[in-house]
Amino acid sequence: MLLNVALHGLEEAAGVRYQDGEATLVAQDSPAMVRYADDLAACCRSRQQAEQVKARLAGWLAQRGLSLNEDKTRIVCLAQGFDFLGWSIRRYPNGKLLIKPSQAAVRRHRQRLAEEMRTMRGSNALAVIVTLNPVIRGWTAYHRSQVSSGAFASLGNYMWKLTWKWARHSHPNKGRRWVAARYFGKFNAYREDRWVFGDKDTGTCLVKHPWTAIRRHVVVKGTASPDDPGLAGYWRYRRNKHGPPLDAHTLALLARQG
Repeated sequence: MLLNVALHGLEEAAGVRYQDGEATLVAQDSPAMVRYADDLAACCRSRQQAEQVKARLAGWLAQRGLSLNEDKTRIVCLAQGFDFLGWSIRRYPNGKLLIKPSQAAVRRHRQRLAEEMRTMRGSNALAVIVTLNPVIRGWTAYHRSQVSSGAFASLGNYMWKLTWKWARHSHPNKGRRWVAARYFGKFNAYREDRWVFGDKDTGTCLVKHPWTAIRRHVVVKGTASPDDPGLAGYWRYRRNKHGPPLDAHTLALLARQG
């Protein structure tokens, strides 16, 4: 919140102009900017314009005792792509602009999963599930709005290898068939998948990354804020049409709580 207050006006300082008063479409020759807290990305028409935007922002920040982080500030062609907030944004040779989970974000997630599995050696299956399900659900919920199916499938395969390795490590004197029968089965009644890691005593299972359906984000209209009482109707219509920005598991928990 404090960063949003301190950096209010950054968009105007960058020279962003809109075609209408609702800030929905940028002017034809205007740069476009996205900011989250103190992270920002400016999309420009040319390298010259990008240099001008960078200079404007540097001057605006200097007046407030702030400065751009030169180690993180780059000017790149969209065909080369760039990473922003865990996403890789790139225009491909066929002309399509795709936003995917960045390789760095996927790598960090894989490392987190591997570290959690190592710390769970000696624990039971239920402890593994309780520990990892929030991690998997949180990561997939964040990345579900863009082109993430390939990353989800890859991570699903990686997670299977981790659970299989954990199960084999837990029972070094047992055969593969015994281990498979003990920890894997059709624990999810809604899916024809017999290779779901689960706990037979409780029936609880480990969620898989590919189970998270892709759900495109619908851009908020202009500068609409949920804190504006005059836009209560707009936000109610948006929730009714597109649903709240929560995954099915969280919605089920909220419904259960009444």
